Amino acid sequence: MSRLAILLTCLLLTRSLCADSPSFVRLTDDGHFKQRPAWSPDGETFVFARHQGATIFLYLRDLDGVERRLTEGKYSEYDAVFSPDGQRLLFSFNKASPNQGDIEVYSIASDGSDLQPVAVTREKLSHEEWPCWSPDGKRIAYTSTRDGNQELYTSLPDGSDEKRLTSDPAIDAHPAWSPDGTRIAFATNRWGDLEIATVDPAGKNLTRLTESAGLDDYPAWSPDGKRLAFTSNRDGNFEIYVAAGDGSQPRNATGHPAIDNFPTWSPEGRLTLVSNRDGGFDIFVAAASGE
Repeated sequence: MSRLAILLTCLLLTRSLCADSPSFVRLTDDGHFKQRPAWSPDGETFVFARHQGATIFLYLRDLDGVERRLTEGKYSEYDAVFSPDGQRLLFSFNKASPNQGDIEVYSIASDGSDLQPVAVTREKLSHEEWPCWSPDGKRIAYTSTRDGNQELYTSLPDGSDEKRLTSDPAIDAHPAWSPDGTRIAFATNRWGDLEIATVDPAGKNLTRLTESAGLDDYPAWSPDGKRLAFTSNRDGNFEIYVAAGDGSQPRNATGHPAIDNFPTWSPEGRLTLVSNRDGGFDIFVAAASGE
């Protein structure tokens, strides 16, 4: 049994859970808004962005509840994700610039050292956001407005060998590389509202996975690649849905009147999310691995 499973068993025995959603356990309890939790490959640590006052900073938190900031920077930082070997993280930060933010992607060692630029501004201000790693760690994907519209790009982890994957007047956002390396899921409004689609790492074979009357966003692959979680308000409230890897058989995995957002998975397949179901936005994890 993993350390996370042992911790959740203890929490289930010692604290009451929300009656409307008994399968999720709260991991943070300060109530400040949070975004994009992401687990380390060993399942011992997760990283997340916490909004507190005018600041948005990244924090690492272990299973004992011990936290530390990832950087000592003064600018807003968010959307961090661990490399497959757990040695580095990618993240975005909003560098102060005249008139508007200038968002860039950087890489940093997991101990907070060796900060390196990856996708940065060139001739004009642009937004480089939501980085993710390929499963072998050899390439990364992210979005950028450097060519005038928000599109998907990939590169080597140091930012070289950049390749543009999408070219459409619509917005393409929030890439997620499949565990087998063959597909990149993302959210796009090219069909009117936000839906989930995939392309291959060469930017070909565009496939639409969802079709709903609401917004479908923030795709996240399960570790085995058989399931895809995403946020949707198709039923009138923001919930986490889980579908098969081809988008079929979507089901509401949260079913709660609160706002559930930013789905991700622990290494052993436990759905993790941000929710305000206990009065304030905190991080929750499923008490059991997904089916």
